[in-house]
Amino acid sequence: MLLDFGCAAGELLARIRVQFPNANLYGLDPYSSGGNGYIHLRDLADCDGLTFDVITAFEVLEHLDGARTEEFFALVRTHLAPQGVCIVSAPNMLGPALLPKLLHTQMTGGSALGYSTGDALRAGILLKSPPRLRPNRSGTMRHKGYDWRATRVRIAQEFKIVSESVTPFRWLWWGLNSQWFCAFRLSNSV
Repeated sequence: MLLDFGCAAGELLARIRVQFPNANLYGLDPYSSGGNGYIHLRDLADCDGLTFDVITAFEVLEHLDGARTEEFFALVRTHLAPQGVCIVSAPNMLGPALLPKLLHTQMTGGSALGYSTGDALRAGILLKSPPRLRPNRSGTMRHKGYDWRATRVRIAQEFKIVSESVTPFRWLWWGLNSQWFCAFRLSNSV
Protein backbone atom coordinates (compact mmCIF):
# COMPACT_ATOMS: atom_id res chain seq x y z
CA MET A 1 0.00 0.00 0.00
CA LEU A 2 1.23 3.46 -0.90
CA LEU A 3 0.12 6.83 0.49
CA ASP A 4 0.98 10.03 -1.35
CA PHE A 5 0.76 12.81 1.26
CA GLY A 6 -0.28 16.05 -0.41
CA CYS A 7 -1.28 14.27 -3.60
CA ALA A 8 -3.00 17.29 -5.23
CA ALA A 9 -4.75 15.98 -8.36
CA GLY A 10 -3.03 12.59 -8.08
CA GLU A 11 -0.53 12.87 -10.94
CA LEU A 12 2.05 10.68 -9.20
CA LEU A 13 -0.56 8.09 -8.30
CA ALA A 14 -1.82 7.98 -11.89
CA ARG A 15 1.71 7.24 -13.11
CA ILE A 16 2.20 4.56 -10.48
CA ARG A 17 -1.15 3.02 -11.46
CA VAL A 18 0.11 2.56 -15.04
CA GLN A 19 3.21 0.69 -13.83
CA PHE A 20 1.49 -1.22 -11.02
CA PRO A 21 -2.17 -1.74 -11.97
CA ASN A 22 -2.97 -3.84 -8.88
CA ALA A 23 -1.34 -1.57 -6.29
CA ASN A 24 -3.36 -0.24 -3.36
CA LEU A 25 -2.95 3.51 -3.79
CA TYR A 26 -4.08 6.26 -1.44
CA GLY A 27 -3.80 10.00 -1.77
CA LEU A 28 -4.16 12.39 1.17
CA ASP A 29 -4.97 16.00 0.35
CA PRO A 30 -7.60 18.16 2.03
CA TYR A 31 -7.50 20.66 -0.84
CA SER A 32 -8.21 18.31 -3.75
CA SER A 33 -11.32 16.43 -4.74
CA GLY A 34 -9.51 13.24 -5.61
CA GLY A 35 -9.05 11.42 -8.85
CA ASN A 36 -9.42 8.11 -10.56
CA GLY A 37 -7.33 5.10 -9.72
CA TYR A 38 -6.72 5.74 -6.03
CA ILE A 39 -8.58 6.14 -2.76
CA HIS A 40 -8.75 9.81 -1.80
CA LEU A 41 -8.37 10.72 1.87
CA ARG A 42 -9.16 14.24 3.05
CA ASP A 43 -7.96 14.12 6.65
CA LEU A 44 -5.29 12.43 8.75
CA ALA A 45 -8.04 10.65 10.67
CA ASP A 46 -8.99 8.88 7.42
CA CYS A 47 -5.73 6.91 7.79
CA ASP A 48 -6.90 5.25 11.02
CA GLY A 49 -6.49 1.49 10.77
CA LEU A 50 -4.27 1.70 7.67
CA THR A 51 -0.61 0.75 7.38
CA PHE A 52 1.44 1.79 4.35
CA ASP A 53 4.52 0.17 2.85
CA VAL A 54 5.46 3.47 1.22
CA ILE A 55 4.58 7.04 2.17
CA THR A 56 5.61 9.85 -0.17
CA ALA A 57 5.56 13.60 0.32
CA PHE A 58 6.95 15.33 -2.76
CA GLU A 59 7.19 19.12 -2.63
CA VAL A 60 4.88 19.32 0.39
CA LEU A 61 6.87 19.77 3.59
CA GLU A 62 7.94 23.31 2.70
CA HIS A 63 4.25 24.26 2.75
CA LEU A 64 3.64 23.03 6.31
CA ASP A 65 4.00 25.06 9.47
CA GLY A 66 5.60 23.51 12.55
CA ALA A 67 2.43 21.89 13.90
CA ARG A 68 1.46 20.40 10.53
CA THR A 69 5.01 19.14 10.01
CA GLU A 70 4.79 17.31 13.32
CA GLU A 71 1.42 15.87 12.25
CA PHE A 72 3.11 14.51 9.13
CA PHE A 73 5.86 12.85 11.18
CA ALA A 74 3.23 11.42 13.56
CA LEU A 75 1.46 9.97 10.51
CA VAL A 76 4.72 8.31 9.42
CA ARG A 77 5.42 7.05 12.93
CA THR A 78 1.91 5.60 13.27
CA HIS A 79 1.06 4.37 9.77
CA LEU A 80 4.32 3.31 8.13
CA ALA A 81 4.78 -0.46 8.07
CA PRO A 82 7.74 -1.76 10.13
CA GLN A 83 9.77 -2.44 6.97
CA GLY A 84 8.24 0.48 5.05
CA VAL A 85 9.94 3.54 3.64
CA CYS A 86 8.99 7.20 3.53
CA ILE A 87 10.31 9.27 0.62
CA VAL A 88 10.23 13.07 0.69
CA SER A 89 11.47 15.82 -1.59
CA ALA A 90 11.82 19.51 -0.95
CA PRO A 91 13.12 22.50 -2.85
CA ASN A 92 16.55 23.88 -2.13
CA MET A 93 15.95 27.55 -1.37
CA LEU A 94 19.59 28.26 -0.52
CA GLY A 95 22.83 28.63 -2.44
CA PRO A 96 23.47 29.67 -6.01
CA ALA A 97 20.63 27.42 -7.26
CA LEU A 98 18.14 29.82 -5.65
CA LEU A 99 19.07 32.75 -7.85
CA PRO A 100 17.82 31.29 -11.19
CA LYS A 101 14.56 30.30 -9.44
CA LEU A 102 13.99 33.86 -8.30
CA LEU A 103 14.93 35.28 -11.69
CA HIS A 104 12.57 32.89 -13.48
CA THR A 105 9.72 33.77 -11.12
CA GLN A 106 10.24 37.47 -11.69
CA MET A 107 10.54 37.08 -15.47
CA THR A 108 7.26 35.17 -15.61
CA GLY A 109 5.37 37.86 -13.72
CA GLY A 110 5.78 36.53 -10.20
CA SER A 111 7.00 38.36 -7.14
CA ALA A 112 10.37 36.60 -6.70
CA LEU A 113 8.70 34.43 -4.04
CA GLY A 114 8.72 37.33 -1.57
CA TYR A 115 12.51 37.74 -1.51
CA SER A 116 14.04 41.19 -1.36
CA THR A 117 17.37 41.70 -3.10
CA GLY A 118 19.11 41.45 0.28
CA ASP A 119 17.24 38.24 1.16
CA ALA A 120 18.20 36.71 -2.19
CA LEU A 121 21.87 37.60 -1.82
CA ARG A 122 22.08 36.32 1.77
CA ALA A 123 20.33 33.06 0.88
CA GLY A 124 22.14 32.61 -2.43
CA ILE A 125 25.65 33.50 -1.34
CA LEU A 126 25.81 33.31 2.47
CA LEU A 127 23.42 30.31 2.79
CA LYS A 128 21.42 32.19 5.41
CA SER A 129 17.66 31.72 5.18
CA PRO A 130 15.43 34.77 5.54
CA PRO A 131 12.54 34.55 8.01
CA ARG A 132 9.61 32.40 6.89
CA LEU A 133 6.61 34.22 5.49
CA ARG A 134 3.30 33.85 7.25
CA PRO A 135 0.87 31.31 5.81
CA ASN A 136 -1.26 32.38 2.86
CA ARG A 137 -5.08 32.51 2.98
CA SER A 138 -5.44 28.75 2.70
CA GLY A 139 -3.09 28.29 5.66
CA THR A 140 -0.15 26.91 3.69
CA MET A 141 3.38 28.14 4.13
CA ARG A 142 5.33 29.65 1.26
CA HIS A 143 8.83 28.82 0.07
CA LYS A 144 10.59 31.89 1.40
CA GLY A 145 12.82 30.97 4.30
CA TYR A 146 12.35 27.21 3.95
CA ASP A 147 15.57 25.33 4.75
CA TRP A 148 15.59 21.64 3.81
CA ARG A 149 18.55 21.14 6.14
CA ALA A 150 16.27 21.75 9.14
CA THR A 151 13.87 19.11 7.77
CA ARG A 152 16.80 16.70 7.42
CA VAL A 153 17.83 17.33 11.04
CA ARG A 154 14.23 16.69 12.15
CA ILE A 155 14.09 13.40 10.22
CA ALA A 156 17.46 12.24 11.60
CA GLN A 157 16.30 12.90 15.19
CA GLU A 158 13.62 10.23 15.03
CA PHE A 159 14.04 8.12 11.91
CA LYS A 160 16.78 6.23 10.09
CA ILE A 161 17.82 7.90 6.83
CA VAL A 162 18.57 5.19 4.27
CA SER A 163 19.23 7.33 1.20
CA GLU A 164 19.40 10.94 0.17
CA SER A 165 20.31 12.83 -2.93
CA VAL A 166 20.11 16.21 -4.63
CA THR A 167 19.07 16.89 -8.22
CA PRO A 168 19.66 17.57 -11.01
CA PHE A 169 23.45 17.24 -10.48
CA ARG A 170 23.86 14.78 -7.63
CA TRP A 171 27.65 14.76 -7.93
CA LEU A 172 27.82 18.52 -7.30
CA TRP A 173 27.56 20.43 -4.03
CA TRP A 174 23.96 20.69 -2.79
CA GLY A 175 23.95 24.50 -3.23
CA LEU A 176 24.14 24.02 -7.00
CA ASN A 177 21.07 21.76 -7.02
CA SER A 178 17.41 22.65 -6.90
CA GLN A 179 15.88 19.66 -5.05
CA TRP A 180 16.64 17.43 -2.08
CA PHE A 181 15.32 13.87 -1.80
CA CYS A 182 15.40 11.69 1.31
CA ALA A 183 14.26 8.13 2.01
CA PHE A 184 13.90 7.07 5.61
CA ARG A 185 12.50 4.30 7.79
CA LEU A 186 11.29 3.93 11.32
CA SER A 187 14.34 3.89 13.57
CA ASN A 188 13.49 0.43 14.94
CA SER A 189 13.26 -1.18 11.47
CA VAL A 190 15.95 -3.43 10.08
